[in-house]
Order: sequence, then structure tokens, then C-alpha cells
Amino acid sequence: HQCADVRRLMRMGLEEARRRVFVALTDAGMGDLNLPHLGLFQYPPIDGSRPSDVAKRLRISKQALNHILGQLEAMGYLERVTEPGSRQTTLRYTERGWRVLDVTIATMQRLEADWQDQIGKRRFADFKTTLKDLLGVP
Repeated sequence: HQCADVRRLMRMGLEEARRRVFVALTDAGMGDLNLPHLGLFQYPPIDGSRPSDVAKRLRISKQALNHILGQLEAMGYLERVTEPGSRQTTLRYTERGWRVLDVTIATMQRLEADWQDQIGKRRFADFKTTLKDLLGVP
């Protein structure tokens, strides 16, 4: 029995988007990233943010975030920077980290174009408008 409830359909759409992003990242030489890492490459970028703010945004513990940050630092995607004269740490993407964001954005643009080609420009525009309305996004 194939249940096509909204929850399942939304999950399937998210899984397709993630699958395409991972393929594109692998093709771009960044196949060392995994799902928990991707949270740090969403829009808006975390570059310049404090780790505590990022943990709140991602709804994870500071300890879990520190583990992920350590991995991403070791892989060369970001760095933790303490500004001179301050005890505040901020996160900065490296060039490689900005590349993840670029590849992810380009992949999502291709996904949208593919879906628009599949169902038509008007239906896709209606789909996006409906999602925005349901989610309260301007």
C-alpha cells in the first residue's frame, strides 16, 4: 500500500534534493562530507556567526556542534577564529567551504529547473507559491 501523505512526499522531495547535492559534491571533489555537515552550509551562510548561535539555529547541542566543527576544520572547510582583543569565536568558511555553498546552490537551481521542465512553468510556480503560503514565507 503506497501512502502518499504530505509527510512522505515532503521527505521524498528532501531525499531527492540531498541525493543530488551529494552527487554534485562528490563530483566536485568534496565527497568527504556527510549529512550532519550539510547543516553548516545552508542559507543564510554561517560565515561570521558564533558557534552558540549556530547550535541554536540547527537545534543541536554545543557539544554536537563542536564535534562537527572539528571534522570540518580538519577537512579544510571552515575555521574557528578568535578576533584580537575578544574572547568571542566566530566561524569562517575557507575557500573550500564557500565552494560547498556554491555547488549546493547550483544543484538546487538545477533541481528546480528539472522539476519545472517536468511539470511546466506555471504548475511549478504555483507549487512554489503554495509551499511559501503554507510555510509563511514571504
